[in-house]
Amino acid sequence: MSVLRTLVPVAFIAISLSGCVVEARSEVRPVPRCRGAEWIDGHYGPRGAWHRGHWRCPGVVEVIEVD
Repeated sequence: MSVLRTLVPVAFIAISLSGCVVEARSEVRPVPRCRGAEWIDGHYGPRGAWHRGHWRCPGVVEVIEVD
């Protein structure tokens, strides 16, 4: 009976603390493809679509899709 009295609080504490895990996320930036590239963080576009972080090269015209 004493083992059960010890096991129940230990199990309760272990279960309680297991839900408090904090996950650190870091964004890995790939190597730029051109000289003088500028990193653009992820952002929402004008129509609400999410754009991931990416490199922007100077002097390169980006393709803009129109519906």
